[in-house]
Amino acid sequence: MKQIVTLIALAFTLELAAQTAVNNSSYTFSTGVQPTFSVLLENADPAMVEKWYKEQLKAVSADMAGKKEVMSIGTRLPEISSDTIRVFLKADQPKKAKDVTVHAAFRVNGVYVGPDSDARQVEGCRSWMYQRAVMLKKELAQKALDAATKQQRVLEDQLAGLVKEKDRAQNTIEKTQGNIMDDEKAKVETDGEVVTMKTTIDAKKQDVANAATEENTKALQGLIKEEEKLKRKSEKLAKDIASGKKRIEDLQFQIKKNLEDQDAKSKAIDAQKKVVEELTTKLGAIN
Repeated sequence: MKQIVTLIALAFTLELAAQTAVNNSSYTFSTGVQPTFSVLLENADPAMVEKWYKEQLKAVSADMAGKKEVMSIGTRLPEISSDTIRVFLKADQPKKAKDVTVHAAFRVNGVYVGPDSDARQVEGCRSWMYQRAVMLKKELAQKALDAATKQQRVLEDQLAGLVKEKDRAQNTIEKTQGNIMDDEKAKVETDGEVVTMKTTIDAKKQDVANAATEENTKALQGLIKEEEKLKRKSEKLAKDIASGKKRIEDLQFQIKKNLEDQDAKSKAIDAQKKVVEELTTKLGAIN
């Protein structure tokens, strides 16, 4: 029940955030306090907002001016007036606030359009502000959705990478275990050869003691060298076995950490999917 209430509250919040309301207000421009048509944009950057509106006005104006605010000259907006008009616009963001209020004043034949002006002009100003605000909100929402979707793909790629790393580590463990088994078998055989060689050397030493010929002496020296070679081989196999076991321990630790990372990454993906869903819903609800 609590989850249902939460979802309803979220849907209501998104619906409110998506609705676009044009309000009659006033704002102090360089020409003084003027009546305006205003809209609220959530989590927006005032500089970006003004730049966007400036481009919108520039496309239908003879010239652009203004230092403290955006000002269009010789602007053609037939929905407001058959004559060219002048538009003053400012994106206002109070200190520490996230939201931006866009104030637009429309001057027709030297007179600013206000609530008591000609109904056609009032409706035209309201319609222009509404349409542009919806357009900008959709652009911002789409950018946010694209960024969130991209982040989801990044997280999914990272998870796929972790899975591959875990599989590689597991394959390496299996291969290393096989090598250890081979080395252990070889060591047993080598150690057996060392024992046999020792017996052979002891017998050859007795031969040399009984008949110290050059042939017997060379044979004994050859057997001793072979024994040393076998011992070095046994020592190397022992080191390889120990190294392999240590490598397996390290890989097992890596796999444990990898699985923990996979779990965390999966949770991050689930959370990001919810963000994408919410942004998709918000985009679709903008009006």
